[in-house]
Amino acid sequence: MEKANISIDAAKCAECMSCQLICSFTYTGAFNPEKSCIVISPPAEIRFTDECREGCILCTRYCDFGAVTRVKEG
Repeated sequence: MEKANISIDAAKCAECMSCQLICSFTYTGAFNPEKSCIVISPPAEIRFTDECREGCILCTRYCDFGAVTRVKEG
């Protein structure tokens, strides 16, 4: 699934799992990448599950490598 408000640059992904961890903790209360709405598949794929909440940009705030960034409107 793609999101209109988020841009993905998988080449920048360090597979640190920060985006997955904040997602899973926020929505399930557990630091568990398997419960995240973000899927990172080596060698270079980042995608969102259908359960990803519209408008949520938490993953963009916690990606230190610029692989997941917010698309600013206007």
